[in-house]
Amino acid sequence: MVIYAIDDEKNALEYIIRKIKSAEPDAEVYGFNNASSAIESAKELKFDVAFMDIQMPEIDGITLAKKFKKINPKSNMIFVTGYSEYTMDAFSVDASGYILKPATKEQIRHALDNLRYPLAVPGGPLVCAQCFGDFELFVDQKPVHFKYMKSKEVIAYLIDRKGALCSNSEVIINLWEDDDDHSAYYRSLMKDIQDTFKELGVEEIFNRERAGASILKDKIRCDYFDYLDGTPEGINAYKGEYMLQYSWAESTGAQLYDEYDEF
Repeated sequence: MVIYAIDDEKNALEYIIRKIKSAEPDAEVYGFNNASSAIESAKELKFDVAFMDIQMPEIDGITLAKKFKKINPKSNMIFVTGYSEYTMDAFSVDASGYILKPATKEQIRHALDNLRYPLAVPGGPLVCAQCFGDFELFVDQKPVHFKYMKSKEVIAYLIDRKGALCSNSEVIINLWEDDDDHSAYYRSLMKDIQDTFKELGVEEIFNRERAGASILKDKIRCDYFDYLDGTPEGINAYKGEYMLQYSWAESTGAQLYDEYDEF
């Protein structure tokens, strides 16, 4: 994990670096005492998380966060500041956290455990599924493109089933909702999925058996799974919409909406 620490005050910078290393000993931590240096470094060395002060000369923390997002829209930014009145400004740039000085090891650990954007698993591509709103599948932050559009819908259905093995007939009935024979086309979709995932180096997320198929949920990051697990990022991601492009997803969407409305 690569972590940036940015603070124009020398003592404050050294302090936050010590606390970060204490909370995450294996991280590569880079300290910057001005925003310009951090911006130039980010163009060459992608960071996973940035801890930054808000009130800094030349470029303030909110402006710096916006510049980071232009370099990498999925930047995890955590503000460490002595001023609580900037909380709403932090939310406006999709900050992952907000810590009042002096930061503690426990606060930093909590922030790292609840990042807005998940980190790539060491040694392999990061697979993310977006279920809230329209469904989309990403590998290393890039949308996955299948040969057949229906292949993506198959993956969406398997994710909706939360890792359960789904029989071939179950998937076909729910995705087509008619009496036609779609078995040959379905086999083509299975091959398309396997070929696409193999090309992307993520074939381990997909389980294909003679009787059916499933997604291995522990191999991907998914807003729906995060929501079911009750994580802050999952709860915050849900805005009342679920896989809007698929009619079969309406039942899950209605259940989520009812639970959310009660909450």
